[in-house]
Amino acid sequence: MRNFVSRFPVLTFTALTLTFQTLIVAFMSLRLRGGLHLDDDPVAHMVFRLRVFGPLGFAMLVTFYLEGKAGLGTLFGSYLHWKAPMRFYALAFSWKFMYFFTGAAVILLMGWAPWPGWVADNFFNGTHQGAINLMHNMAFIVGIAFVEETAWMKFSVTRLQRNYSALASCSMVGIAWGTWYLPMLMLGEGVPDGFPIPVFMASMFSLTILLGWIFNMTQSGPILLIAQIVSNCAFFILPVFPPFSGLDPIYVNGFVAVNCTLSALLVLVYGWRELGTGKRAVWGERAAPASTGVLQPLPTTLGTLK
Repeated sequence: MRNFVSRFPVLTFTALTLTFQTLIVAFMSLRLRGGLHLDDDPVAHMVFRLRVFGPLGFAMLVTFYLEGKAGLGTLFGSYLHWKAPMRFYALAFSWKFMYFFTGAAVILLMGWAPWPGWVADNFFNGTHQGAINLMHNMAFIVGIAFVEETAWMKFSVTRLQRNYSALASCSMVGIAWGTWYLPMLMLGEGVPDGFPIPVFMASMFSLTILLGWIFNMTQSGPILLIAQIVSNCAFFILPVFPPFSGLDPIYVNGFVAVNCTLSALLVLVYGWRELGTGKRAVWGERAAPASTGVLQPLPTTLGTLK
């Protein structure tokens, strides 16, 4: 048993996490029959909220089983590494907005749909319900961002990067991460409405590559945490999803298209092996000192950085 977990820690974590998620969603589907929603059933709502801590719990369990307290120090150590170039903090705070508005601008210029607006209705005006919902869910947003970045990025990606390239590692985790959300997407709870499954999986795949590149460049937990918090907050702020004022799904498709395109460019520019200008982040290795704010030179040959 220990030999298997030691050889395949990420596989063990993923199997435990996806099994737990499937059981929780199956329980919810039984509780929410007859058109009920989470808010209609306090028990289902409580179970649904608690289920988000599954990935963190299993990541800690596997880590402690293999490495004890020292492993937990490795798991959470990157959150103490906050010194990094300011451009990465700026990216963490702005990436979701830049991606969405870039996609919306292309859609407008191509004449496919009108400009959707800068902010969702009822956020800064009207009933302010969007802002109220954001504030009401802020603690949950921060919590799930901490869980996901710790479990999927720090635990999973850095462990896989010991034996696989950065691209392969991010690809495997991106698929598993998206699969974790898949039962909820099919149930229609816990994910934005109007998100087609193929588009959602492509978005998660591309997001993992983006976050993998950021972490390989900075090895900073706070930056990843900010990027994920901003991403979740943007759901309440941006007019991106169809339920907001009856928007056309083309806008969410445009956002995902930009996400996929720019993630592909990151791989081409920074190389599929390291996905960064230095050695990829590997579990158990001390983070390299944060680089200066000066942009480092890119590889002379695209996709061949070693």
